[in-house]
Amino acid sequence: MSNDCKTDKAMNESTNQDAVSSAKLEGEVVTDDKKQQRDGRNRTDAFSLKIKGQFVLEECSPILSPQQQVSEPPSQPFGERKENRNKKNKRGQNKGKKRPRDSKIDQGQKICKATMLGKECSFGDSCKFNHDVKLALANRPEDIKEIGICPNFKLRGWCEYGIMCRTGKCHLNIATGENIRNEDFGKPQPAETTNLLRKDVQVLLRKKKYPFVCQRNQKNGGKNTREKESTGEQLSTNKEKENTANVDTTDKEKDKTTSIESKNIVDTSPLPEKRKLIDFSNKVYVAPLTTVGNLPFRRIMKRFGADITCGEMAVAQNLLEGKSGEWALLKRHPDEDIFGVQIAAGFPDMYTRVCEVIEKEMDVDFVDLNLGCPLDIMCDKGAGASLMLRDKKLKDIVEGVTNTLSCPVTIKMRTGWDESKPIAHKLVSKIQSWGFDGVGAVMIHGRSRLQRYTKLANWKYIEVVANSQSDDLPKIPLIGNGDIFSYTDYEEKIANDSINTTAMLARGALIKPWLPTEIKERRHWDISASERLDILKDFTKFGLEHW
Repeated sequence: MSNDCKTDKAMNESTNQDAVSSAKLEGEVVTDDKKQQRDGRNRTDAFSLKIKGQFVLEECSPILSPQQQVSEPPSQPFGERKENRNKKNKRGQNKGKKRPRDSKIDQGQKICKATMLGKECSFGDSCKFNHDVKLALANRPEDIKEIGICPNFKLRGWCEYGIMCRTGKCHLNIATGENIRNEDFGKPQPAETTNLLRKDVQVLLRKKKYPFVCQRNQKNGGKNTREKESTGEQLSTNKEKENTANVDTTDKEKDKTTSIESKNIVDTSPLPEKRKLIDFSNKVYVAPLTTVGNLPFRRIMKRFGADITCGEMAVAQNLLEGKSGEWALLKRHPDEDIFGVQIAAGFPDMYTRVCEVIEKEMDVDFVDLNLGCPLDIMCDKGAGASLMLRDKKLKDIVEGVTNTLSCPVTIKMRTGWDESKPIAHKLVSKIQSWGFDGVGAVMIHGRSRLQRYTKLANWKYIEVVANSQSDDLPKIPLIGNGDIFSYTDYEEKIANDSINTTAMLARGALIKPWLPTEIKERRHWDISASERLDILKDFTKFGLEHW
């Protein structure tokens, strides 16, 4: 018999003796059956946990009774089980009920636009809209009293919205619904918003028939930009072969040569002898703010002393497709004396083609290239911050844009893709070494793409980028951006002489639209609640004029 078996047998005997002795102490009669039960239990539970009797509960808790533990759920019909299963799958907020929807208004109840303007409808009885002026007056909502006089009627002596104007009591005859025109309006007509895309140009863009000088690449995407360096040699060798052979080229060979030549073609029309220059130093520059930096907001900033404004980021692909909503981002108000637009794209031909339309149809003072957008939808297309990783592509972009535009080109970028590996200092030195005439400034946002808008902007690295430029070449003005919320922040950030003295405001302008006044007057200014409300009223008025 092995030693392990001997130890097991000894342990069982000792446990049996302990059980018998404990039973005798408690006055319990130990029978043979009980001995067999204990022997079997001890054999199986030799190494199980032992619990003393004083810690064992005599009654189960009423919250969790044995019947509740063992009992099975009541049987349900098959249909109810399926419904419960579907309910479990629906997770999240407001999944169990339908979302409230606004009731759709029948087109027969909507007022005709011609009737709204007080004119006769050209469609007559076949018009699907309503021509009942009395019904429109009865259903007309009350005026917004906080706005006061209609902004359009105040500026022009005439409101085109007529009955449907929410501040129309000043130019409406409520009894008849007539839209009154102020004939005695002696003020000069205000300058209208510019940079409106002409309808014929929009149609050409939508039909892809606009006469671009810079042609698109091949339908399959064209060749890589690395092959562009050898295109000149390939063209020269092809011409020599054609001269020696004196054979007519086929249609396929013509298509190949034209596709190669189209990559480097830009607008060769003569540009002005002197390019318009912009001095960014000692000015307040409102950075392009996507979805919030609209025209009414920029007018508010101009009232508080902003010098330079820039439109929201416009996607080049949407501009080339002639989308009205995208071209609306390029609109300019007469109050914006120095105005620029920001374009985002991932390919040189897209940038160059958009700049051709801007040069011919728009009035801008500079064009900003977006190399800082951190959104995935832009970076996945090779635009935004991902363009910082493709310096050869960027070189073709800067070359094509500067050869097309007569205004300066600015480049806005971040410190890099990752905070631990900044690359802006290398990229700025490359842009300087390329030597393209027309690069007016480089803006550095002191955060990486992965940081987005978290943590503080790294202004020490912005100083490193500014000092990375070579002294042997003309230096590009470098503007820092990030975390300027007061005039003390501005003076602290531009303490380094290598950084341009431009106050580039972004989120600080959203939080405090009066920040340009603080910076120029070098004082802290906490405006009152009534003044803040007046800002909202002005923004509403500007929005009614613009939209």
